[in-house]
Amino acid sequence: MLTRQREQLVPEQLLLDDGVLSRELSAGFDVSEETIRRDLRELAAEGRLQRVHGGALPPFSAIATLAGRKS
Repeated sequence: MLTRQREQLVPEQLLLDDGVLSRELSAGFDVSEETIRRDLRELAAEGRLQRVHGGALPPFSAIATLAGRKS
């Protein structure tokens, strides 16, 4: 799978699952965990997600929006 495709699918997955794990993305996309970590670093630099140990969460603005909907 191409980098561009992964960089489109990862944020979509974040919105569905409220977070992703690097090892699950690696297995799902059939690429190394290092490749996923590199993708996640790039997406975090663009503000499209938050990096956390072992994976990623939606960006802060998305979390605030979701929290507002629940109240």
